Amino acid sequence: MRKLLLTSTALVAATSIASTAAADVSVTGAFEWGYTTQAADLTTNDGDSFRTDNEVTITFSSKTDSGLTITGRYDIDADSAGGDTDESSLAISGGFGKIVLGSDDDAADAFGVHEQDLIAEEASSTPTSASILTNAGESGNGDTNKVTYFTPAMGGFKAGVSTTDSGTTGVTDRTTMGASYNMPIDGGSLLVEYNQGKTDGGTDTDHQNYGATLKMGAMSMIISTATQEKANNDIEANGIGIKYDMGGGMYLAAASMEAEDDHSAATTAGEKEKYTSTMAEVGYTIAPGLNAAVTYVDYEYKDGGTTASNTDDSGSITKLTIKASF
Repeated sequence: MRKLLLTSTALVAATSIASTAAADVSVTGAFEWGYTTQAADLTTNDGDSFRTDNEVTITFSSKTDSGLTITGRYDIDADSAGGDTDESSLAISGGFGKIVLGSDDDAADAFGVHEQDLIAEEASSTPTSASILTNAGESGNGDTNKVTYFTPAMGGFKAGVSTTDSGTTGVTDRTTMGASYNMPIDGGSLLVEYNQGKTDGGTDTDHQNYGATLKMGAMSMIISTATQEKANNDIEANGIGIKYDMGGGMYLAAASMEAEDDHSAATTAGEKEKYTSTMAEVGYTIAPGLNAAVTYVDYEYKDGGTTASNTDDSGSITKLTIKASF
């Protein structure tokens, strides 16, 4: 009897091990430390600080007998007390494409493009009580629970659509879509991307974003445009970015953008709400998985009469970032 019990236990354990081994599990981490200093006309924006941006991602993946690939992804923000879940989703993929269920980025983010994509450490000054865009990229994305579908790659073409249901109130229901086409060019490639979306609420928001990324040898270049419409706001932003790989683990990058809002207050104030910025960055790979970057931003904001008190601001931001990936 004892021998039978031991044998049964061994069989159950072996079955459990075999079942567990059927799924590939990976754990990755990104740990970032930085120092930011901002010199601004507005005292509320002026000052410096240390910062961290650390996360751990656990991924489970297995393949069914029918050929489906099932992936579970759990992304934890390690900076918050006790750790907060940034993203938690289930993906099912096969010949039909891929379906993503749960808390993850939406289709607009997957096909988004803006001038800071070539900059490792994005940096913008967020104007006080402003509705202006601070980059010419996708907007409105969040990690709320949603359903997203991506088509399989058809040549260089891909597309996707996602929907977010906020529940019975429906105040933050969101639908987005996007597409891209990647084509080879002699000595490089050209990627064209487009996305659009709508968020319902007390104030509906419509946005779209499109642009192109050209890569030729050590040089990469991006041009992008974004628009956003909500209530009395009609915003358009345009940007350009460039990056050059100098070799030896070092690169230089730069970007520039301008956004204007033709809101109703501009008629009274006699000027548009406007935000402009110019960025430069130098990055260096200290060792595999360990990188450093220094980013500099020069910006100017005009409130255009959007607030009762003048919140015009201009200044600069300098960031030092050390990042380790595992």
